[in-house]
Amino acid sequence: MVTEPARLVVTLQTATHRFHRDLPPSRVWAYDGSLPGPTIEVTRGVVQCVPGRSGGQPDPAAAALSGFSVVHLHGGMTRADSDGWAENMAAPHQPSLDTYPNDQRATMLWYHDHVMGVTRFSVYAGLAGLWIVRDERERELELPLGPPYELPLLLTDRNFDTNEHGSLTGDLLHKTDPKVMECFGPFTTVNGTVWPYLDVEPTTYRFRVLNGSNARTYRLVLTRDGEPDHERITQIGTEGGLLPAPVSVPAQGLVLASAERADLLVDFSDLAPGTELTLWNTATAPFDGTFVDPATAGRADLDGLLPYPEVLKIRVTEGGRSRGRVPRVLATDFRRTGRDELTGAVVRAIALVEQEAEVEGAPALLTMRELAADPAAGEPSITLVEPHGDAEERVTHWRTVATRFEDTTTFFLTLHRSEIWRLINLTEDTHPIHVHLDAFQVLDRRGATVEIADGGITATGTSATVRIGRDLDDGIPHGLDHNERGLKDTVRVNPKEVVDIVVRFQVFCGRYMYHCHILEHEDHDMMRPFVVMPAELMPARGLTGSHDRPNPGTHVGRPHLGGRWLRRSRRGGHGAAPGVERGRGTDRGADRSPATRGAARLDHRMGAVLRDPHPRRSRRVRAQAAHGDAGPPGRLPTAGRGDRR
Repeated sequence: MVTEPARLVVTLQTATHRFHRDLPPSRVWAYDGSLPGPTIEVTRGVVQCVPGRSGGQPDPAAAALSGFSVVHLHGGMTRADSDGWAENMAAPHQPSLDTYPNDQRATMLWYHDHVMGVTRFSVYAGLAGLWIVRDERERELELPLGPPYELPLLLTDRNFDTNEHGSLTGDLLHKTDPKVMECFGPFTTVNGTVWPYLDVEPTTYRFRVLNGSNARTYRLVLTRDGEPDHERITQIGTEGGLLPAPVSVPAQGLVLASAERADLLVDFSDLAPGTELTLWNTATAPFDGTFVDPATAGRADLDGLLPYPEVLKIRVTEGGRSRGRVPRVLATDFRRTGRDELTGAVVRAIALVEQEAEVEGAPALLTMRELAADPAAGEPSITLVEPHGDAEERVTHWRTVATRFEDTTTFFLTLHRSEIWRLINLTEDTHPIHVHLDAFQVLDRRGATVEIADGGITATGTSATVRIGRDLDDGIPHGLDHNERGLKDTVRVNPKEVVDIVVRFQVFCGRYMYHCHILEHEDHDMMRPFVVMPAELMPARGLTGSHDRPNPGTHVGRPHLGGRWLRRSRRGGHGAAPGVERGRGTDRGADRSPATRGAARLDHRMGAVLRDPHPRRSRRVRAQAAHGDAGPPGRLPTAGRGDRR
């Protein structure tokens, strides 16, 4: 636990990692040479400097990874120069220094690479780790803190190459359909392990769950004896920290799109030793928000790119039996803002748009189009029709003022002033939209009918009619789940949907960005900048804070390029690592440098127990300091139809 200002050194290294004991080692690119990267735990308000995060050594086996890097502390309230602007990258062997104040609510953040155009490759290769902020409120509630009853669970999907015999080689494979840019790996990993299992005592655990996948959405369903068993799960927090009060998991399961997190209390106190539970994914890909009966959990869906739906197996063991108390009141520093409190607030509109590729057979271009009100006569525009009062409608018209990342910045926000950002999805897929810097509140989610005119989407213009608040028979639950009513940094926007969020930047000024967190979309231009400024400087820039630059900028364009738990105390002591154990035999590859002054010892126990895919030969394999035989090999199924070969 970092309790005083400190410097930590985390390097980028190529290494080897075993995703399953029956897989050959995989070449990865990882923070400090470990996958996931070290989990860093800090106390709120303790400034943390992280030097040594330098560009890695280029790997000739992965031509797409140039060795350039820039780190983004996802969800962190940081100055702009430490936020991980995608173009502010370090070359191989160049050190960088990021400063993180950590002056924010207790929550689980994560850090990952953010290089322009290749984020999908570098994160897929392993550049991601967890970062946990603690505060006094969390301690007052007597929630599980640290091992063994608090477990970070980083979910990712991965694919592996095959040899001439069809056997998996262990080589990571980022594979997409020629007409679909997203990568949906057929195998789910938890803390870097395929098909792990976790032994738990009959007591209450705290699961800190992150979807760190490039594009895949998870809809998590917990079953026991083949039936959904959600009653034992209580959600207490999201990306922005604790909810005001605990909530139940949604009926269809816990939905987490890329970058979304959930803080869960799971009660195993009523279960006898030997009881087994399974966590499944029921979300097909690409995800569109359609409701699925949780009773279908465990069924493979090849057409939906879900060949292996199992995520994690949980086994109850002997141990002290106790039931943790779930506080009735959680956060006391957050109150939802009502729409009636936002009268006069700036409203900004962003359309999520898919534009057909100019080259036949190429993936479509996905953009976030910033809009401005009151277009000129005959100018392409989006018409919004929404309920207003009793039996009335409000009609507004919005023109496109920016479509690509390199277009002129149009969003200039005033520090300490609330705004409404309206996200309008004109595509057929769900997009998780992430805003850098402060967390935001999701105001509401409403269904809408969308009519796009023939030829209505061009490189610079958008013509469509969107009728908000319509009852749709599309199988998508358009409405906020109870677990979306806290503070968030990533929000799902489903097809035929308009989502309004309330943003308010409280501390830092500067240039930041927001984007779709499907990494293949982010890399292909679904990202835009914004600037936060103090009110007294707005007039000097010719801005009022309520209106932005009226005209789109010249399009410059950009190329389209094809854990561990770290604790440091005031006394310098080190806590044990939590988590499910990693199977023996993992080759960690490159040697790490000796600890430097101010750097904490890195504990290597975060990982997962490997469960043999053949149950009759399944046995527990504990992590050992020395490598050795992991037991009789069980051959993994080869990649099938679900991997978009």
